[in-house]
Formats: sequence, structure tokens, C-alpha cells
Amino acid sequence: MRFRLLILFLTTAHLLVAQQWNWAVDAGGSGNTDLCFGIATDSQGNAYWVGSVSGTADFGCGTLSPGNNVAGFIAKVDPNGACQWVRGITTSFYNAWVYGITMDAQDRIYITGSCKGTTTFGNGIVLSGSGSTDDWFTARYDISGNCIWAQRIGNSSSTSEGHGIAVDAQGFVYNTGFAGGSGYTFDPITVNTGSFTRQAVIVKYDSTGTALWAKATTGTSGSKSARGISVVNDRLFITGQNYYSISSFDGIPIATSASWAEAYVLACDLDGHGIWAKSYGGGDHEGYGVSADTLGNLFVVGRMWGNLHLPDDTLTSTSSNDDILLMGFDRDGNYRWAKSTGSAQRDLAWGVATDGMGNAYVAAQFNNTIDFFGTPLTALGSEDILISKVEADGDVVWVQRPSGVQRDIPLCIHRQAVAPHKLYFGGYFWGAITYGSTTIDDVLNGDAMLVSGIDTTFDVSLHASSVCPGSCDGEAVAFINGSGPFTFSWNDGSSSPMIGDLCPGTYTVQVTDANGQMRIDTVHVEEITDPGYAVHVLNDSLWVSGGTAWQWILNNNQIVSDSASAIAPVSGMYYALVTDAFGCQWSSDTAIVVLNVGVEEATQEVIRLQPNPATDEVRVITNGRIISASAHDASGRIVRLSLSGPSTVSVRELTSGIWVLELRKEDSSRHFLRLVKY
Repeated sequence: MRFRLLILFLTTAHLLVAQQWNWAVDAGGSGNTDLCFGIATDSQGNAYWVGSVSGTADFGCGTLSPGNNVAGFIAKVDPNGACQWVRGITTSFYNAWVYGITMDAQDRIYITGSCKGTTTFGNGIVLSGSGSTDDWFTARYDISGNCIWAQRIGNSSSTSEGHGIAVDAQGFVYNTGFAGGSGYTFDPITVNTGSFTRQAVIVKYDSTGTALWAKATTGTSGSKSARGISVVNDRLFITGQNYYSISSFDGIPIATSASWAEAYVLACDLDGHGIWAKSYGGGDHEGYGVSADTLGNLFVVGRMWGNLHLPDDTLTSTSSNDDILLMGFDRDGNYRWAKSTGSAQRDLAWGVATDGMGNAYVAAQFNNTIDFFGTPLTALGSEDILISKVEADGDVVWVQRPSGVQRDIPLCIHRQAVAPHKLYFGGYFWGAITYGSTTIDDVLNGDAMLVSGIDTTFDVSLHASSVCPGSCDGEAVAFINGSGPFTFSWNDGSSSPMIGDLCPGTYTVQVTDANGQMRIDTVHVEEITDPGYAVHVLNDSLWVSGGTAWQWILNNNQIVSDSASAIAPVSGMYYALVTDAFGCQWSSDTAIVVLNVGVEEATQEVIRLQPNPATDEVRVITNGRIISASAHDASGRIVRLSLSGPSTVSVRELTSGIWVLELRKEDSSRHFLRLVKY
């Protein structure tokens, strides 16, 4: 099935308060550093939460006593909230923080954060450190609380922190954060940035703790940071801030102006090759959370202050403080929507989690009274919790203020991937709050908390596949949340959750739940548009970028190749029939190839590569500066290459074989040269 998210049009109002909170746990001492930063769940429904505590913190089944220092923690509770164990990440004289947690399908636990000085992780695993700077760490635990391994950044000359961590379906680990220094190490990978400026970094580990690759942003002016990460299928996404800097990642521009502090979102493949990046400036903005689903939806949340320049609009903050920022994209970086709201005080969104049905859950803090996109909310304390469910088009399904009467802030949110799909949020709170059958109360100066609930909203989300021109093989599916069994009535007479053999058009479903409530939703099956494949020509070499299958046509009747590239044997007119990822076949433009005729004009610039063949780097002999470089192979794969100087291109990442380098110069000209990589 070829699924793509389409715009939804809801025709009924949703319940605004439909969340059932079942229990909560807390922990903390006498300091104000007792915080929950991350949550994960295992295959048996147990929950794991991470964060920091100081003083003496009682978790119910164990106590951590870091005193005046700050200790990181990881703790396990069963599905009913009963504490199973707690482990500390501790130092003798300094602080340790745990900012992120994730689990793979084998219930391996991975955490990330920062530590200073010699740090103990338990199970005899200790990482030594000088205590001069906070260092990024990554560690693995089992479900019994045993630390399996821990890794620490090496040679970072300034503060470094790991913030976001995620796993893919094969069990590889992806960790993002920020680091400073011209060359730091994630054993055995060294990242050479050429600048001491703080950069956003992504690292990939295997399950044994060996770094497989690590890459950083570039840019020598303001700092860059990464806060959140999400991995779905063959892509990873990160978000953070680009602070007054012209920057890029793997040759992909992130920001082309150093005029603002911009929120950005970046997409890579699982080998670290940049795919696209978007940044949004006009003030001081930052992405805090990012979450993608398998349907092609991408949600980003964070904060904004000042103007936020969008492709179709400009958002302006309510006051001189931060506002809540929500944004929606598709997996290819196409902007869909953005919205913001706030009060006269500081308001922001900390985290987001998708449900796999086209919706996302958002955790935010707010003050005073705000209009949450049609629903007024008033805080009872100085800062209050806001939890909301939003659809792929940005519409609010429900919003709730599940907090007490003092200062309560949600720093993270998590949705259980398997049934019963419990919803968790964590952060810190002051004063007594009751959630379901439990009441929690802080010791002093606020405590860390973990809250569990379940979404009881009756909600319908429709998704449809697009169709190739002239085809009627589309499908539409209704995702339902609520109390079943459900009945379905489509406008084509079907009565099942999924319908097929659809032509382009509009389809409506009426869904009724077990309580007799009814929802009506509409979806459009659209015809896929021509992507506009173009033939590239270099002497007798031809190639097309993109596609999954190819047929090359010479003079309208002769097939000369069935790969993404071809060698022209004779002069003539060439084009390619290209099959895209949706199974549609398209005709490229036509290229006229004339072989062995004429000579180059004396005024045409001659560009050469030295050495060629090459192993590590090539020098481009040309007038002017090279601003970007990429390499194309015979299969159509494109690898973006890094520049180590105005005319030097790194080719270390390329496999052995023949490549065509595409070079862009500062005068906007493009040049193609053949390279033999040893």
C-alpha cells in the first residue's frame, strides 16, 4: 500500500476533556533540581523514568542521597506505578543529569545526559573525568537495572550534553545533543568541526556501545544545539536551535543568515547523510521536541519569541516572553502548518509524542490565561501543566490542565507503543496533586513526578493512499480511538474500517461507538503529480536522480539501460521511464547527446580534479570557491560530501567505484566531473 497523509476535514466537535489519569509517583529531596526528563515503556507494560535529584530522594523502593550534588537517576515502576528499582548516576564532587531514555524491541534500555568528573553508573561501571567540563554520556541498562556499558565523549573542550535518544527497528541507537571543540571523540569516531563553536551532533551506536558514525553541524559564529530526536523507518529527525549562525549539516544548509536565533528541523538517513533541513527565524525560537509516525507526519514543538517567519504567514509572540509553538510537516520537509499561543508570562511546549494514527500528544507549560486555539485555559498556579491531543492538520482534539494549584511543569511526554497505549507525562510539581487513586506531595522546593493515564476520547482519523494517473487502486483507512465495538458507514456503501479500489475523489465515513456516539470524517484520494525527473548529461554519461526503477530510451524505440544511469553509445535523443516510490511510472525530459563533434570554446572554464583516482580528498582546480558538493553513483544514489576548504572535497565516505561529482560554485554555476574512488 502506498500511504500518504492527506488533509482531513472534521465535521463534528470533539470532546475537550477526555483524558483519564490513573496514578502518579514522585521523588525528591530538599533541593530544586528534582526533575523528570524522559519516559520509556517495555514490552510488559513497565515504565522507566529518568531525571535528576539532590538531597535525599525516596522513590518508594530505594533512596538516592547525593546531598548537595545533583545525581542522575533511572527508575522502574510496574504498570500500576509500584516502584521496582532505582539506580543513580553519581559523582563525588560534581553533578550528573539524565535527559533522555529509549528502549528497543528487545527491552534494552538506553539513556543519555551529562556528567562532570569521575562518574559511577552501577554494576562496576565507572567513567573517569577531569571535572573541567560537563561531558555527554550514553549508557545501556537491562530491565533489572544493571548497567551494561557507558560511553563518554572525549576531548570536548567545553560543555557537552546528550539530550535526545532513539532506536530504529534493527536496534541501532541514535543520540543527539551538542558539543564544543575542534575535534572530539565518540569512541572510535572523531568529529572534526574545524571550529571551537558549539555544534549540534548526532551519533549512531550499535547495541554494544561502539559508535558507528558521528556528525556535527558546521558554522563558525553562533552556537547550535539539538534537543529532540525521532527515528521512523529509514529516517531520523532532530530539532533544536541555530543561534545567530550560518550553518549546515552534511552539506545541507540549515540557516543562510546569522540574523536570528532560529528553530530548525533536520532530516537524515540512518547512515547520517543529510536529506533536508528547515529553519525559521525572525526572533528567538527553539525546537524542543520532535516526533514522526509511519504515516508520514512530523510534529515539532518548542518556543517562540518575536516574529516567526513562515512560508505562508508570520506568527508574532503575545508579549515579551516565550510562547508555545506547534508545527506540522511531512517526512519530506514540506511545511503544513504552524500555530502559537501564550500569555504575558513564559509559555512553551516541552515535548511531543505521536500515536501512529495521525495524531500527536503535546506537553506544555502556561501561565495566567491563554487561548489554546479555541479553548480558554486559566492557570491555578504560577505555572501550570497543559496536555493536548492534536491532529495531523493541527486541529485540537482535546486539551486539559492536569495540575495542582502551585508550580507544575511537564518536561516530557510518552505514549506506550503497544496496547493499552497508556499515556505518560513527567516533570516537576509543587504541593499536593491527586491523579486517579494516588495523591503526591513534594518534600520541599518541588519534586520530580511521573503520571500515567489513558486517552478515552472517541476520535476518528482518516488516511488515504494517492493513486497514479488513470488508476483506481487507492485505499482509505479509518483509525479509531475510543470504546468499541465500532460500526462504519462509508458513502460508497462499505462497512469496514478500510476500503479499496478507490479512484480520485472525496470519501466520507460515519463511525458509531459502543455508546452510540457518532463521528463523521472526510478524506480525499488524490492523483499523484508528475515529479519532473530530469536527465543529467556529462559527455557520454547520462543519469537521473531519484526513482526506484528505470528504462532508458534512445530515439523513442531502443532500451539502452535499466539502471539510474546510462552510457550513450551513439548520438541521439535520450529519455528515461522512471518508476517512483509509489509505483507510478513517469517520463523524464529528453536530452540530445552529440558525441565526438566540435571542440570546447577557449573561453569555457576547464575544471579538473586532483588526484583522480582518489582515496580521501580531491582538490578542485578551478577559479572561484566551491560551496557544495555531492556524488552520484550508477544506482542513482546521491551522497552529499563535506568541504574541508574552498576547493577541497572529502570523498572518504564514498565506496570504491566510478562516481560523478556535482560541484556548485559561489557564482551559482554547476559542474559535473567523473571521479574514480579507490
